[in-house]
Amino acid sequence: MGEHLPRRGFLLGALGVGLGMAGLAHADPAPLPPPPIPIPPIPAPPITPLNYHSPALEPYVDELPIPETRAAAGELAAISGVHRYHRDLPETRSWGFGQDVLGPNLEAHRDRVARIAFRNQLGTHVLAPHVDLTMHGVTELDRTDPRFTVHLHGGANAPDDDGHPLIGWRNGGGPSFTYSNRQEAATLWYHDHAMGITRLNIQAGLAGMYYLRDEFDTGRDHNPIGLPSGEFEIPLIVQDRTFNADGSLQPMVGTYIPQGYNQSGQVGDVACVNAVAWPRLRVRRTLYRFRVLNGSNSRPYIFEFSNGMPCWAIGTDLGLLDAPVLTPSIRVSPGERADLLVDFSSFADGTTIDLVNTARNDLGNTVFMVPELRPIMRFTVAGDGPPAGVPPRLRGGPGLPDPLPPLGPPESVRTMTLIGLNDDSRSAAVFPTMMSLNNLAFLSSDIDMARAGTVEQWDIVNTTPFDHPIHLHLARLRVIGRQPILTAAYWWANLPPRFGIRWAPTADPYALGPQEGPPPWEVGWKDTVECPTDTITRVLVHWPSVEDLGFDPDTALTIPSGAEAIAPAGMADMEQFSGSPEIHGYVWHCHNLDHADHDMMQQIRVMP
Repeated sequence: MGEHLPRRGFLLGALGVGLGMAGLAHADPAPLPPPPIPIPPIPAPPITPLNYHSPALEPYVDELPIPETRAAAGELAAISGVHRYHRDLPETRSWGFGQDVLGPNLEAHRDRVARIAFRNQLGTHVLAPHVDLTMHGVTELDRTDPRFTVHLHGGANAPDDDGHPLIGWRNGGGPSFTYSNRQEAATLWYHDHAMGITRLNIQAGLAGMYYLRDEFDTGRDHNPIGLPSGEFEIPLIVQDRTFNADGSLQPMVGTYIPQGYNQSGQVGDVACVNAVAWPRLRVRRTLYRFRVLNGSNSRPYIFEFSNGMPCWAIGTDLGLLDAPVLTPSIRVSPGERADLLVDFSSFADGTTIDLVNTARNDLGNTVFMVPELRPIMRFTVAGDGPPAGVPPRLRGGPGLPDPLPPLGPPESVRTMTLIGLNDDSRSAAVFPTMMSLNNLAFLSSDIDMARAGTVEQWDIVNTTPFDHPIHLHLARLRVIGRQPILTAAYWWANLPPRFGIRWAPTADPYALGPQEGPPPWEVGWKDTVECPTDTITRVLVHWPSVEDLGFDPDTALTIPSGAEAIAPAGMADMEQFSGSPEIHGYVWHCHNLDHADHDMMQQIRVMP
């Protein structure tokens, strides 16, 4: 599994942890990195006749924009704007929260309630020709008057405030959400979650960062942990895109796939960071904190620096690690975040260092000749910065948050399966495929139940040729480990029933080798976990207690006035929408957005 979780990153990360802990005993700063070893030049991917390609664009000619940071409060309208993604591309229509594209960094504080009214002022859909009318509840109206909602990804919020994908608002409407923020400091993000068109809405620009602060990670100078702040704390929202010659987005990948078809994955040939193609950033000789979000629809990244220098991983999706982890690379899949420290203090003026992606395609994307993507952005060193050092410890000391708890035994174990299927309802289309959880349709009446305040183990078995980032709403996750399996033997010994009947047999008898634990940069709290192909990914799922949450997580979700609730025709539990204004529960799903739209999403009820 070296491609999924690079072993050399694991070993050097382990070395960094060991050295860092040794430094703790003497109150020394974190260790200096070893001399960097430049990685060899990476050739450009080939132009293939079966894929769409962007026009030739010169990299590193546009400055990286830094989103405004503002308080998580008041009203935030989702609007239509005009944006230029690259110097040599024409302007094009885009969507954003209060700005032309993407949204501001919303900043909130632990245990301080944030109330935000989101409003739909989107106009017609930016990607109207690509709206797939065969998706759940999608109609022609979504091209001219598109639905939207907002999910605070990683937030532990009441059902009414979670941004349920079945409830949306059209132009002129919008939800008013209350975020309790009863969590420790973390890098969250907010994005659209409207069922059937999420992949298009986010690609058009409906996403932004949400910094949750606390008394330790304050985001201010001289914070107790000693982390960079102000101009030295920078968000990096990485999204791959393909462009047409007129500057507009091209969401299709294969030229052989009909327009308006959910193609089960969207990968682009240009890397955008903060909505600019291959940007450049001038950095000073000092330590920087980069909050990295993989906001792509489908593409995972293994981030490395072109000169081979390592960085320090200090946090995962939902908070800080115990100590900085020295690593030359880090894998970040769609929906995941990485909190990184990068030291530019030893480089001369004019030195250029590129952030690159060394992830290879998984089997499925290799078969479909999907272009790989290497360059991401460039850093150019210019001038001195304030002296700064990597803190030796992030948790578990005086004035620091509590250390991460050990991985305790679960109270129950579930097997959850990821499966690919033919979609008989779209048999006339090219490659009529769909993805499913447990062989069930979204909105199946076979709904999983969990109990608040308990700890479960989920054994997530990926039987598909694609890697899947799995996201659970409300829950906090800890990775136990991953174990490869012989999928063919597992499949043939446990042939799945017809679609719609749960299929989740244990895969333990088909393991090919020992379980490998997570690399040190993945041991913290998470809400999204990468599940490689032909692998059991085991995670501990912590369902917060009612006392921790401050609300009953099984409270019926009320459909507000002005909102629309989707009841897809033919679904098993359509009756819950007929004659009833309420739905229940959270969802868990793949964060490959094309997969989540069809059909890799399930409801889950969390009982008090």
